[in-house]
Amino acid sequence: MPLVLRQRSIGPITLLELSERLTIEYVPELRDTLQDLAVQGHRFFLLDCSQVSVIDSQGIGGLVRNWVSIKSQHGKLKLLTPSARLREVMQIVGLQKVIESFDDIEPALHGF
Repeated sequence: MPLVLRQRSIGPITLLELSERLTIEYVPELRDTLQDLAVQGHRFFLLDCSQVSVIDSQGIGGLVRNWVSIKSQHGKLKLLTPSARLREVMQIVGLQKVIESFDDIEPALHGF
């Protein structure tokens, strides 16, 4: 199963719906997808993480690397409805203070 299940645009924002595993084997797919979209001119990304139930250190590292890369290109990457597991891991490593996350799409969209 691919990591990115669906992609759609909401104005200038690209919403990517992720599958349940954000692990080492899927980090390259996320990186490549985001890089390809950035090359096409996309700068604002919202990752729907509601289905993410398995995440490892490489998945967290990949999330951070992509966040940094997009930010360095004057873009933004935010999370939408992170699963309980993703929230727990982000809190443990202190990422909830760095990568913005939202439980509702409306505030997430207005934050760009």
